[in-house]
Amino acid sequence: MRIKELMSLEIFKTSKLLTGEIGLENEVDSAMVLEAIDIEKWSKQNQLILTSFYAFNNLEEKELTDFFEKMHNIGISGLVVKMDRLIKMIPEWLIDLCFEFQIPLIKVEQDLTYEKIMLAIYEPMLNYQSHVLRTYYDVRQRFTKIERNLSSFDQIMREFHLLIKKDCALKIPDRGINITYGTLNEELVVTRQTTMKNTEFTKNHYELLTLFSQKSAQEITALKAEILNQYTDKCILLVYQTDADFKETDLMIIENAIDILQEKLQMEYLIKKDRFTRLNNLADAILQNTPGNLDELNSLLNEADMNSYPYYQGVAFSTNTLTSKLLQKEIRNSLRTLKEHVIFFEHHNYLVLLYNLASPEQAIQKNELKRMFKDVFDEYEELTFAVSSVKKKEELKAVLIECLDTIRFNQAFYIDQVVTVSELGIFRYFMDDNQLEAIEKLIPSKLVALSLENYDLFETLYTFFKSNRNYKKTAETMFLHSKTIRYRLNKIEDYLEIDLTNPTQVLNFEIGAYLLKMKKS
Repeated sequence: MRIKELMSLEIFKTSKLLTGEIGLENEVDSAMVLEAIDIEKWSKQNQLILTSFYAFNNLEEKELTDFFEKMHNIGISGLVVKMDRLIKMIPEWLIDLCFEFQIPLIKVEQDLTYEKIMLAIYEPMLNYQSHVLRTYYDVRQRFTKIERNLSSFDQIMREFHLLIKKDCALKIPDRGINITYGTLNEELVVTRQTTMKNTEFTKNHYELLTLFSQKSAQEITALKAEILNQYTDKCILLVYQTDADFKETDLMIIENAIDILQEKLQMEYLIKKDRFTRLNNLADAILQNTPGNLDELNSLLNEADMNSYPYYQGVAFSTNTLTSKLLQKEIRNSLRTLKEHVIFFEHHNYLVLLYNLASPEQAIQKNELKRMFKDVFDEYEELTFAVSSVKKKEELKAVLIECLDTIRFNQAFYIDQVVTVSELGIFRYFMDDNQLEAIEKLIPSKLVALSLENYDLFETLYTFFKSNRNYKKTAETMFLHSKTIRYRLNKIEDYLEIDLTNPTQVLNFEIGAYLLKMKKS
C-alpha cells in the first residue's frame, strides 16, 4: 500500500495531508505507535509512525532535527500525528521539518483510534498476502501434477506460459535447449541490466533487463533468473512484459517454475549418473576384468550394445594432471562422436574408450585424432593419447594393456602427442614384466656396469641418444657446456670400447640404454 492509497481509505476522509504531494508514492509495509525519540531502536524501512504531539513536547530544536534526520535515513513512509482535545493545530515548525526531510505528515482527529488506523493498514495487506500465498499454493498444485508425470522441459514451459500469460523462454546452452513460448520471436538488444530487490515472497536472484526491439523500435522489460544448480553450466529463465513492474503473484508463479526446473535438472542428473555408473561398471568388466568365458563376455557386450561387429579398438589418455582432468569431459565427448558403438571406462589416472568396428579398415587413425584435437594440443602440449591395434573379441583383454603400455612408454620416452602401439616397435616386447630377464640378456654388460658405477656418464649417453646424437642439444638439456658433454662422451667411448660414429655399435648401445631406463622405471 502507498501513502496515496492510504489517504483514499474511508476512515481517513476527515484526516488531512499537510505536506502536499511529497511522499505520496512511499510504500507502507507496516505501522507502529511511537512516543519516544530513539526511533533507530524500534523502527524500520517503509514503516508508518503513529504518534501524538506529546512525543515532541519539551524537545530542543537540535533533538527534533536529529529525530527527523533519523526517520529520513531509516526510510520511514510517513508520520501520523493524532490530535486530542487540548491540541487543535499542528505547529508550523513540525510541518517545516516534514517538508525539509521529505516525510509525509498526516493529521488525524482524536476520535480516530490507533486500533482503527492499524486495522485499516494491515487488513488489505493481509488480504493481499493471503492472495499471493493462495496463488503460490494453486500454482504449486498444478506444477506437482506436471512433476508426477515426469514431464519434459517443453511441457514444463508450456504450463508455465499458460500460468504466467507472458512471453517466456528457457535457455540451457550445454544441453542445446532453447524453448520459447509466446509471440516474441526476434533478437533483442540488452540496453540496461539491474538487480531486482528480493521481496518477502522470493528467494531466487532476479535481474531486470531493458531490451530494445529493432523490429518495433520499442523498449520492453525481461525478468531474468539464472537457475543455480550443480547439474549444468548455465540455466536461464526469461519472462517478458512491456513494463518493469512485476506483480508478486507473477513472482509466485516464477518461483514455482524455478523450483520445478531445478527438480527436473536434479532428476535428469541422477538418471544420467546412474546410467553413467552402470555403463562405467560394464566397461570395467569388459576391459579390465575381461571374462575368460566367451558366453559371459557376449552377455556383457550385448548389455553395453557393443556386440554388433567383430572388431574392437581402444583409445586412451592419461588423466593424472590437473589440465587433463579439467579437459576430461570435453575430450571424452569428442572421442565418443568418432564411432556409433562406443563405451568408456574412467579410472582416476586414465580414461579408455572402446570402439566396436565392422572391419579393421574402420580403425581410428593417428592423423584423425591429431586433426580433431589440434587446437587442444597447441594449447596443452603435455596431453598424450594412446591408440591400440584392432583386436577380435577373443583378444579384447589386450586392448587395455596396449593402451596403458603405450601411455607409460610415451610418458617415459616421449614420442608424440598421439602414439599408436605399433610405434613402440621392439620396445613393445619388453613392456611385459615377464621379459625382465630377457632385457638383461640383451643389454651389453659394459653398459650395465656404466649405469651402476657412474650414473652421470650413463645419463649423459642416454640424453645424447634422446637428443638425436646432437652435442649442442644434449648440453642444453643437461644444462652443461658442450665441451663438458664432449669430454664425457670421449670417456664413455673409452669405457665402453665403442665408436659413437659407428651406426651398428651405436644402435646396439642405444637400444640397451632405453631398455635400462625401462627396467629402472
